[in-house]
Amino acid sequence: MTEKARYTQKAPIKGNAKLSMTAFVLLALAIMVLLVVVNFLPYSGILTLCVFALGAYFIHRLLNRTIFDVTYALFDDKLIFLRKYGIVEWECEVFPFDEAKFYADKIEHRGKSYEFHPDEKLKEFLGI
Repeated sequence: MTEKARYTQKAPIKGNAKLSMTAFVLLALAIMVLLVVVNFLPYSGILTLCVFALGAYFIHRLLNRTIFDVTYALFDDKLIFLRKYGIVEWECEVFPFDEAKFYADKIEHRGKSYEFHPDEKLKEFLGI
C-alpha cells in the first residue's frame, strides 16, 4: 500500500484466551480420537483426509477469533481489514465505498456480511 490511511482503528478481540485454549485442547483431542476411529472404517484414507481438512478449518476459525489482530484502515475510497500475527500483517478484505454498505455492526459486500465494530470517529467518517 503506497497511500496513507486517513484513520486506523484496532478491532476488539472476539474471544478470550482461556476459552480459546480450552477449545483448542478439546478440538485436538477430538481430532486424535477421530483419526483412531477412522482407521477401522472402510475408505479410511479418504476419511483421514476429511478429518484433517475439518480439523484445519476449525483450528483456523479458532485462531481468527482470538490470535489474529484486526485493524480497520480507512482510505479516501475504501475501508480495508488488515490482519496481523506477530510482525506479519496482510490485507484480508477490501470494501470500496461504491460497492459496500456500512452499518453499525456489519458490512455487506458482494452478497456477504462481515462483522464490524467501529468506534465513534470511524462511524462519523463512514456516515453511519
